[in-house]
Amino acid sequence: MKFHYQQTFRACILLAFSTMLFSLHWTGEIKKLINPKYDHLSIAAALLFLLLFLVQMTRIVSFTHKREQHCQHCCSSHDHGTSAFTTRKFLSYTIIIIPILTGFLMPAQILGSTIADKKGGIMMLTKQQQAKIEDYVTSNNTAVENIYDHEPDPVLIDGRKEMKENEYELLRAELAKKEKVNMTDEDYIIYYDEINNNIAQYIGRRIQLKGFVLREEEFAENQLVLSRFFITHCIADANIVGFLSDFPEVITLEEDTWLEAIGTIDITEFNGAYLPVIKVEQWAKIQEPETPYLYPIDVFITS
Repeated sequence: MKFHYQQTFRACILLAFSTMLFSLHWTGEIKKLINPKYDHLSIAAALLFLLLFLVQMTRIVSFTHKREQHCQHCCSSHDHGTSAFTTRKFLSYTIIIIPILTGFLMPAQILGSTIADKKGGIMMLTKQQQAKIEDYVTSNNTAVENIYDHEPDPVLIDGRKEMKENEYELLRAELAKKEKVNMTDEDYIIYYDEINNNIAQYIGRRIQLKGFVLREEEFAENQLVLSRFFITHCIADANIVGFLSDFPEVITLEEDTWLEAIGTIDITEFNGAYLPVIKVEQWAKIQEPETPYLYPIDVFITS
């Protein structure tokens, strides 16, 4: 009988991956990393790693004596390649182990202004809306682009947040009639897209929304962006959404402070692009929401 240390190490790696994923689900930290619609996939991955660990356990001990002697003879005849082989193995294991170490030793963090600055902040909002809003202002034609009008991924359809096309159109129609727009997490992205596509229709409407403080050097002392992170799959593809906001007084709030504000929708020009702006009338500090991210809604195209 021979104990194989390398096979044992591989088993430990598989168990560590499984434990890490189960731990993220148990503590709820997984919500800080991926879109909730992929929860079942990450759980499946944890179970798969556990299954592979159990299979790997059968390889830790070897009982074939003759095979061991043959392997030892082969290894002794190829000693000249041991150094290079070990180096490759070391690099391979290092690449695999790093995610495990970061998963256990570095707690998941909520994305904030630091990441928003790295992604471009207000420049990202400007690029998102320039074509849509400037088109509308100059031609008076409603933009027809709708980022939700696509067929849902059939592989991941189970458990996704979705609605039928007629339900989506009804929601948009109801929004057009509202005197006050309440940007809840459930419909934030739909309303956000609709307001930016048809800004002239919503100028003067009252709006209530929440987000974290994001500032840029170009802003006036009474300006900031009430920001949210929009996540399609995981935090790696996170994008900034939000509204430039004008406050009636100088604001000295620190970045990442969460606010809830009420104001009216207007339009402004920033760095050559037209953007919606919220003329804030009332505001208050709030606690960071338990689920601070926004997620897409899939719309079925019905015939």
